Formats: sequence, C-alpha cells, structure tokens
Amino acid sequence: MLDVRVSEDTDIDALVAFVERLASAGRGGAAPRTAAARITGDVRAGRVPAGLRTLSTALGAAAPPRPEEDPAHPSTLLGVVAEEPLVVLSDTSPGELARALAELTGYGMRVLLTGAPAERVAAVHDALPASVAGRVATSFPELPVPELQRLRRLLARVGADRTARRGQQLPDADGMPDPADVAGCCERAGRVVAGAETGEARIVPGLLRDLDADRRGAVTQVARCVLRSLETIAAAPDADRLREVVGRLVHQGLRAEFEALQGHSARQRDDRARYAAGPAIEIVEPLPQGGADVIRRYLDFLDSGGRTRSYFRPQEQKDAEPHLRSFRVAGEAPQNYDHVVAIVHHLDLTRRDDEIARLCSVLGLPIPRDPSELPALTDTLDRVAATARSVGALRHDVLFLQQDSPVSVPDLAAAERVARAIVDYDEHGDPAEAADELERLAAGCADRVPDGARAPEHEAVVAALRAHDPQAYAEACEELNRARREVADRDELDRLLGELAGTHPQLAETWAADAGRGVPGFGLVVPEPVDDVLGTLPPADTADLVVVLGAGAMQADGLLLTAAAPRMLAVVGDEPRAASSGTTLLEVLNQASARFLRGTGDRTAAVRPAPAVPVVPPLSSVPAARTAAEAPEVPVAVPAQAGPVTAHEAVETPVPAPRPAPRGSDTAARDDEPSRPSTPSAMAPGPRPAVTGGRED
Repeated sequence: MLDVRVSEDTDIDALVAFVERLASAGRGGAAPRTAAARITGDVRAGRVPAGLRTLSTALGAAAPPRPEEDPAHPSTLLGVVAEEPLVVLSDTSPGELARALAELTGYGMRVLLTGAPAERVAAVHDALPASVAGRVATSFPELPVPELQRLRRLLARVGADRTARRGQQLPDADGMPDPADVAGCCERAGRVVAGAETGEARIVPGLLRDLDADRRGAVTQVARCVLRSLETIAAAPDADRLREVVGRLVHQGLRAEFEALQGHSARQRDDRARYAAGPAIEIVEPLPQGGADVIRRYLDFLDSGGRTRSYFRPQEQKDAEPHLRSFRVAGEAPQNYDHVVAIVHHLDLTRRDDEIARLCSVLGLPIPRDPSELPALTDTLDRVAATARSVGALRHDVLFLQQDSPVSVPDLAAAERVARAIVDYDEHGDPAEAADELERLAAGCADRVPDGARAPEHEAVVAALRAHDPQAYAEACEELNRARREVADRDELDRLLGELAGTHPQLAETWAADAGRGVPGFGLVVPEPVDDVLGTLPPADTADLVVVLGAGAMQADGLLLTAAAPRMLAVVGDEPRAASSGTTLLEVLNQASARFLRGTGDRTAAVRPAPAVPVVPPLSSVPAARTAAEAPEVPVAVPAQAGPVTAHEAVETPVPAPRPAPRGSDTAARDDEPSRPSTPSAMAPGPRPAVTGGRED
C-alpha cells in the first residue's frame, strides 16, 4: 500500500519524497517522469505548486468537519468547487459535465480538461454549449500571467462599454490649478471689504494694482503709519477732541498756532523743571501794567555791567525798585541780582502760561491747570503732530497715485478709509482681482481642449472655477482624475486584447463580448491529453481547475496533475476500475478527505446543439448559466499554483455563490447513503474518522 503521509512541517525533502512516491505508483512512462522532475525542481527552488501543497496538507490533517446538508439547499457542483479544492464526481454524463464547465467559465474559472481515454475528453468538448464555444481554446494564452490577470480585471472594470469616451479629450494633470491655490483665490474673491460701500474702497485697489512694487510698498507704509497714529489717538481719554484737532490742523491752516503751542509747552515743561529748585516767588500786590517790562530792562542793565547804588542811583534802578516791592523772594524783599533774576523767570513762566492757555483755546485743547499737566500736553501735541504729518503725506501720495487719480482725501474720516483700503489690499488683495484670476484660470482650463471634445468632468472643472466654488472644484478634479484612469484603463485593455488576439483571436472576441453583456468572469476551457499536460505542466497561476476524466482507472501518479491547478475535479465514469490497492487516485483522494458527489446519471448521447437553439439543461446538480444580475459574484480564495515553501499564496478567482439544486435532484448527498462512490474497493476505502491529530494506518 502506498504510504502517502507527509511530515507535519511539510518541508522540501518531505514534499520531494511525496512527489517521488506518487510518480512511482502508476503505469510509469516518460510523461509522469517528466512531470515529477519538473515538480521536484520547482519544489527545491521554493516554488511549490498550490494544488500539490493542498493535497499534501490534506493528507497530513484530520478530516475537516462539514456541516450537515440542508434539504432546502442541497449541495451543487458549482458551490462545492467554490468551497472544496479536491472533488470527486461520479455518475454524470458528458452533457451534464459540459454544462457545468460552461457555467464555471462564465464566472472566471480557467479549466484544464484532461484525462483518459482521449475519446472521453472529446465527448465533453463536443457537448460544450455553442454559447461558450469562444471560450474553448487549444492552449492557454501566451500572455504573461500578470498581464493576463490585468486583462481580466480591466474587462470587468471598463470592458462593458469600451467606446464610452470616444471623441473626448482630457487635459493633462500637469498645469491644472492646484485645489489649495483655487481655494485661497475663491476666499479672496468672496471676501467683503470693510467700507466697500464708499468710493475709496472700490477705487483704491484698481489704482494700486498698476503701481510697481516699490511705489506700492511706500504708499502702504504711509497708510500703516496713519492707522497706527489714529489708533494711538483713539486710546486717549479725549479721543474725539484730538481727532477734531488733527482734522483742523490738516485742513484748516492752524499749523502756526499749533507749532507755537507745541514749542511753548515744551519750553514751559523744561523751564518749570529747571527752576523748580529756585527760591519761591510771592506776589504781595498786583504788578502795574508795564511793570514786567521795567523789571526786565533793569535785569538787562545789570547783565550789561550796571551796578546797584544807594546814592546817585541809575535811572533803571529807580524805575524798577517800586515794581520789585510787589514781590517777595523766599519771604524777603528783593535785595540782590539773584532775586531780580528769579523774579524775571517767574514773570516769563507766567506770561508763557497765559500764551499756552490762549493757544489751547484756539485749537480746542484742554488748558493745563497746573505745571504737572504740561508733560501730558506735550505728548498729546506730539501725537497730534505725527498724525497730521502722516495724513498729509497720505493725501499727497493718493493724489499722485495716477496722473488722473480720482481719489481725494477731504477730511480725516476719508483719510482713514483710504488708509484701511490700502492696507487691506496689501494684506488680502483685491476681491475683484481674485475674481479676474479665477476667470483667467477657467478660460485657461477650457482652452486646453477644443470645443466639442471636452468631457463632462472637464466641463465641471471649468464651471466650478467660474462659480468660485473650491469644494466643487476639488470634487471635479477627482472626477477628472478618475476619467483619466478610465481612459488609461481602456487604452491598456485595447492593447492587451490586441496581444491576446494575436494568438487566441476567438477567445479575445468572446471575452470582449462577455464584458459587454456583463458576464461575471472571463474563463476558458483547454482540452488537452493527459500525457501532454504531464509532459509540459502549465506555469503557475495559469489554470484554476484541472478536470480529470476517467479517474476511476487511474493510479496515484495521476495526482501529479494537482501541480497543474490549485483545484482538482476527478470525474469517475464507466471506465474499468483500477484494482483497490491503496495506490489508486480515488483511494488517495479519499484519504485526503476529498468531497464526493453524484451526478444525475443521465447517459443520453451528448450532441452539440445548433447555435440558434437555446441551451436549456435538464434539472441537475449543475446549475444552468445565468446572468450576472441573477447571480452575484462571490470571491473565493484559490491558492496560487506555485510559491515559496514558507508562504501560502491566494489568487482571488470570481466564483459565484452556490445555487440550490432543484428539489428531487440526485446530485445532493442523501441521508441514507454515504457521500462516497458505491464501490469501496474501486472508488475509495471506508470513510476515515475525524481525529484531532496524527493519522491511523
């Protein structure tokens, strides 16, 4: 009895020994030896065929638990093949099997049909419905596996309507406005400028737009200075009065009075601070009119070298002495030169206080009540002067922005509005200018494709720019990118279909037609003699299912065909059974817990129907072909044919969800019979009990 067990870790040496045992258990010949050598080489190179790995793993594991059969939804061949990698089908006719294979190709299965004798393969081939004749090929496509996978994906994605964008042109992604830039431009275009209801805010941006950068920068600096000065004045307690002073100073010609007040207040502040440490001056009686001038002439006389005498007094002394008696210096009558100097300083400060009070009244400013308020008055006058200078400079600059500048600054409020408009333009730009920029971008996008050749996605991009809608523009750009990918996919699909048509023109035409009809998948059937398959195994991921006819007469070396595809369907007919020795193909599949099914047992002759007659299969476990709308696609993980020893690959093969067989079908396993062939000695040993580990011999 053939020992088909493999070590639990399934290392390379164990797999090689397993392949050699399979090859040695059979009829022998060049084809099995060639297949064994090819498989052994792939295994040693780390490319383990997926079907062989599945078989070896199943032989080394316990029987998998299977749910009880639902009488309302019995198992079908289509559903079992989608779920089980190893299936044995018996008591079926070529026509029934052909209809099942036809439906499998409609869901994307790539079927390798082989077996012995050749007449059985030919019978199934001849029974295939005429509607799938284009999916039957003499060999698998020569396209590289990645490109063939890409072709099938593109057929499912964009193959339904390959002429949808004929006559349309799409602009290149390079040169399209960036969505972030468009969003900023839309924000500027939709911004409401403070004071836009006045003429200055509408006119100034247009004047500044035509200025060179240096000139515009100078005007902006002056405008910022005006705003800073006005903000300083606004922080003062009497802000309204100071704004009125600035307006009067700039527009009503009171500059002489203001400059005089500014000078007097500064000198008075300094002199008060300088003479604060001198002797106190007290007026004991009012000074007659002109008395102050007499005292000053007397001080001039003393400063020029005159001397004070008790006898023969000079005239200046005689005139000044009566007026000096009106003062007390440090509580005493004036007696010397220092006292006269202190009195004259007091008279000068008093006269300047009077002038400051008069000028404050003229300018509308509060009069200082005592010397302590002089520093505050001086600071206020400095701020007013700075504001007046900046406003004057702004009036001059705005007046000469252009030769025929229509902007004037008649008052302080207008100056402030103009200054804010200038600063706003410098910080945020002009909404009208941003709108013009969006229109320019829209025109540029539209001109990239001639009229009549624009795609709807392209028109949406232009419309979003003209509508100043950044969100719509971003969404339109995404749709335009999707359209570019769609066009690129269609171009690639045309290229790959052209390459496929070079070797398989009928298959390429059929797949293209299937895509237009919405067929769920794109499969094919390749009938090939078993010796040819073993002699030249297809590359990895070329076939999804290998169908072996006449499996009842095969020995274990027939399981080398598992290297051709990830899944195997062994079909048992009326061929003579191989003697039961533990080395037959069916006995090994039974040990691997393969799924056993029965067909309807229909033995009617298989005759290919005429193309004009619709194919209506009889009720059986193999469901008839149906449309994509009726049978939603269910992806089933199909192991890749080859891969590294340490990796278990999976290829997504679209296989439909199993459809319930009609009630009364003979395909479903019944409770009163085992799910194994009826001749245990030829079909399989007795069912193996499920265990948690190891295997009983």
